[in-house]
Amino acid sequence: MKILAIKFKQIGDVLLLEPSLRFIKETFPKAELTVLVNDFTAPVLRHAPYIDHLIAYDRSLKKLSLVRRIKGEWQFIKTWYKNKFDLVISYSAGDRSTFYSLLAKGKYKVGLKTNKDWKNRIFDSYYQIPDTHTVLQDLWLTNKAFRLNDIFNSNIKPNLYLTDEIKEKSFSILEGQGISKKDKVVCLHPVANWFLKCWRPDFNAKIIDFFLKEGIRVIITSGKQKREVDFVNEILTHVSNSKGLINLSGKISLELLGGILFHSDLFFGIDTAPMHMAAALDKPVIALFGPTGKHNWGPWENGLSHTDWSSPYKKRGTQKWGKHLVIQMDWDCIPCGGKKVLCKCDLKNPRCLTSLSPEKVINHLKNYLLEIL
Repeated sequence: MKILAIKFKQIGDVLLLEPSLRFIKETFPKAELTVLVNDFTAPVLRHAPYIDHLIAYDRSLKKLSLVRRIKGEWQFIKTWYKNKFDLVISYSAGDRSTFYSLLAKGKYKVGLKTNKDWKNRIFDSYYQIPDTHTVLQDLWLTNKAFRLNDIFNSNIKPNLYLTDEIKEKSFSILEGQGISKKDKVVCLHPVANWFLKCWRPDFNAKIIDFFLKEGIRVIITSGKQKREVDFVNEILTHVSNSKGLINLSGKISLELLGGILFHSDLFFGIDTAPMHMAAALDKPVIALFGPTGKHNWGPWENGLSHTDWSSPYKKRGTQKWGKHLVIQMDWDCIPCGGKKVLCKCDLKNPRCLTSLSPEKVINHLKNYLLEIL
């Protein structure tokens, strides 16, 4: 049996798909599994041993001239479309996912229900995903695709596979910065591609000051985009004493970030891909959530079993699940998802985040650190 799984979304989305992909291969070990993802998300699945073909779409094609883009798109399509797939599962509802599902000519195609009838018609079966955690949404669709009658797989553990080379290289980076195995280390990732999720720079600085005073080394990271690096640099202007602080913002790859997280003792940050990477590596996570829904995106606890399709997280408010702590205001407008129709505040500085004062967060941290360190 040949199976094609498609998910053209962000890094965290693709990482949270991992349990479903592994479930497919464990249930059908002789199946040939091909996965299509965006190139910038591929590292989180690159070393998954059960994926037969991981094919990454080069997003830079969109910047080329029309002729060169068409040529590049065709070269990409040729790598997989003649495989005669028995089953195609589209885990994302975008136009590209839908178009590629059509091109794949699978014997049976499963996708997500949308408000566009032309998209729905492409699939043999399409489903309205339940409002639950993303890990469970993907697994739910997988069960539907294989007609398993909602048989629930309680062994849900998103895994981030790292090579020994990445682990060794990342540790060398830390050693070069004066960190030893005896040090307690927090990886602080304060920025996301969607700035609506970001906490104020001066607030982040006070958390860094707190960790350093507690004798915990701080590694601050970000993506390589200029605006992310600039955001981190602004945070650093507010830090009282940078002794013990290591700035790796914009300096390491996604895989090396995974290695840094592997060698860290805990993660502090916001609703972003590194948060999910840390959780997948079984690191304690302290995450600040504002307008996004933790019932869909909260850090997944690998150390606990989950036995139904409902989200382990409630829709709003501070909540602890296993070793993970999500700090969030308990307001009726949460989660608004940044939609102006639902949120009447300044979306550049949403009140649900600015109202999370450093003092409130530090009070949570003091109790939390006593439990995990």
